[in-house]
Amino acid sequence: MELNREERYLSDAKAFYSEKKFSSAGMYARKVLRRNPEQCDALIILARLALKNNDLKEALRIFSLIKTLAPNSFEAISGLVFIAEKREDFFAAYRYLVTLVELMPENHENWFKLGIMASKIGLMDEAEEAFNFCHNKRSVEPSVLLNLGHVYKAKGDTAKAAEFYHNYIKAGPDHQAVGYWSLADLKNYSFTDTDAKSLKTNLESSQYSNASRSLFLFAQSRIFEQKHDYEQSFNSVSEANRLMQGLRPFKAAPFSHIIDSLLECTPVKKDKSQSCATQQTPIFIVGMPRSGTTLTEQILASHSLVEATDELPYMERLALELDMSGGYAKWLARLTDEKLDSLRRQYLSQVSQYFESTPEYFIDKNPNNFLHIGLIKTLFPDAKIVNVIRDANDNAMGVFKQHFSRGHDYSYSLDNIVVYWKRYVDLMRHWTDLYGEDIYHLSFEKLVHSPDDEIAKLLNYCGLSFEDQCLTFYKSKRTVLTPSASQVRQPMNTKAIGQSQKYQAYMPSSYQQLAGIAEKVKSEFLS
Repeated sequence: MELNREERYLSDAKAFYSEKKFSSAGMYARKVLRRNPEQCDALIILARLALKNNDLKEALRIFSLIKTLAPNSFEAISGLVFIAEKREDFFAAYRYLVTLVELMPENHENWFKLGIMASKIGLMDEAEEAFNFCHNKRSVEPSVLLNLGHVYKAKGDTAKAAEFYHNYIKAGPDHQAVGYWSLADLKNYSFTDTDAKSLKTNLESSQYSNASRSLFLFAQSRIFEQKHDYEQSFNSVSEANRLMQGLRPFKAAPFSHIIDSLLECTPVKKDKSQSCATQQTPIFIVGMPRSGTTLTEQILASHSLVEATDELPYMERLALELDMSGGYAKWLARLTDEKLDSLRRQYLSQVSQYFESTPEYFIDKNPNNFLHIGLIKTLFPDAKIVNVIRDANDNAMGVFKQHFSRGHDYSYSLDNIVVYWKRYVDLMRHWTDLYGEDIYHLSFEKLVHSPDDEIAKLLNYCGLSFEDQCLTFYKSKRTVLTPSASQVRQPMNTKAIGQSQKYQAYMPSSYQQLAGIAEKVKSEFLS
């Protein structure tokens, strides 16, 4: 049977695409669409070409059109998943993957991706179900084991998490480094002699990259620490950080440039009566990582009027948007009401995905938001800012012993941690000068020593009535996605206070500098 002209053009377009003659493929696909604008196969070719050219906006437009024309198009929905992942729009990716799983319930790869997206947005029950489907079908096995470990860590089941991490380690040499660091990152896991021997063997092997060796050393440092051999612990973590510093160097000059530009900036000040019409009160928990921000979040999230989210990237993205439009600090000083309204709606739209109904209060716990307090207070004059401050030496060692999967490149050098601390204090002094008592400086040490008094003060600052469950925050069943997951499920204790003293002899210069910073912080923010 002879093909009509539209069918010939489509056949030619597909042939050219398979032969990687992409220009011709696009030309013939467009010929098809001039005759039939709703021809899905031709649209798919153009969408693929848009992806090849990294034109995500055009690819999104075409895939969305295909999904409208053919709601069950596997290719269109898969394309929309890919674009959502690239844009880090994990909620959209999750919704599309739910549809893919319904369409192809035996496709293990889509179940696995669904688990990944669910875990990224805090839906741990859904993530557990998706990964267990894969595990029971014995597909994508090693990655499934690792991610089930992460799920049970977030849900507070350390024993089960450790079991899956061990099974992941047994799956092969390629999984050793991540597996052992994952065990160390449980914080309350006790390493065995077998673990220690295996780590030593791996470190003596020449088959592992510097990245893997670094993870082994971070884990080994925990083993020595558990044995109270602090010199060996410090030596291991120092070598781990030396290796990581070569792989992820800290860009100190650009960071200082950002701080300096913000120090010279006086953001547009808005009256509190100009708060957003939703009357939601955001609570931003900021500070250094490993300072007690997750503990503070757990306390506040135990209140009946407060909902938690995650370490949200949305304020950073707004800042980047402004920076790319002519300079972040310059924009902060001249934001128009129209621009403010647009940014505010953009932020709230992203945050709203975490809730089924609009809460009176919600938490954004991204420590790095200390950089964006000017933007936060301009967008949300009523926003609560809780700056959690831990002793600089204890915090520095907490950061130095932590392998961060992304960001925090300063953490791989004590000298850089000192620099970061100094600049953090410089900027917090600036914001405090501008906003005064609108910023609440919370001492981690005071919180741990006097929880009843300090929690009452914290709730009062946030405009919240006292509720007993905030004192028993450790009983909360909410998932926790940070390394502190196990620690915030225990009653407060003073074990974390003064930990750096065990390492003082091995870091004399840094210790002295950080002690000076700590004294300055106490007198300026905590007196």
